[in-house]
Amino acid sequence: KGTEPSNLFISGRYILQPEIFDLLAQQGKGAGGEIQLTDSMLTLLKSQDFHALEYEGETYDCGDKIGLLRANVAMALKRPDLADAARAMIRELCG
Repeated sequence: KGTEPSNLFISGRYILQPEIFDLLAQQGKGAGGEIQLTDSMLTLLKSQDFHALEYEGETYDCGDKIGLLRANVAMALKRPDLADAARAMIRELCG
């Protein structure tokens, strides 16, 4: 049915055919009162195949402030040029 719960998400990186722009121009407002790219993608899916990559690596949800902070801290801790300073800053902030 397409309404079953899923742990899959769209990360926001697309390679789309030019036809998507005509659909977007004709489309009404969707969720949040905004034009939704995914609505036009669903329409286009009726006439074109879509391909996807199921990524198995680590992902971060940057859609809220804590998620964005988590992503930045995680990336800083992975960088040799920032890791020590990031750890020291975290220790300092934690008191």
